[in-house]
Amino acid sequence: MALRETIERLRDARGEREDPTDIVDRWKGAVSRLYDDIAAWLKPYVDDGGLVLERVTKAVHEEATGAYEIDVLDIEVGTETVRLEPMGAVVIGALGRIDMSLLGSGDPLFLVLAGPAQQPTWNLVKPSKRTRSTALTKETFEATLEELLAAYGLRSGPTM
Repeated sequence: MALRETIERLRDARGEREDPTDIVDRWKGAVSRLYDDIAAWLKPYVDDGGLVLERVTKAVHEEATGAYEIDVLDIEVGTETVRLEPMGAVVIGALGRIDMSLLGSGDPLFLVLAGPAQQPTWNLVKPSKRTRSTALTKETFEATLEELLAAYGLRSGPTM
């Protein structure tokens, strides 16, 4: 009897699914606001020529939402580039994920959008410590950016 109740409950919930367009719009808005925050946090470094921020559009296709375009953020520092690349709005345990990595390193960190859909927050998750997350703030972002650049700066391998 329990299986029948579960099937009926799930069948009835089909009409409650969020419209894919709404999911994509919320995701794109959250990513854009994050990039705006990062630009504000890094403005002193951009103003003095220490780094360059560049948004580049990429195509994404998710089974649950279909195709859409979203911006990738490149943070260029000398010959190095740290990329923030949205991976998807529909991910297990979050409302979206962005991979943050030094190009060529192959070791991304994850920025995950979590919490209630009405007021989600960004968190930083290291792949080696997936059970722990750190709230994303100006300070934690700058520390992470510095850690990525320092760890791979000489391309001698990671030190994280």
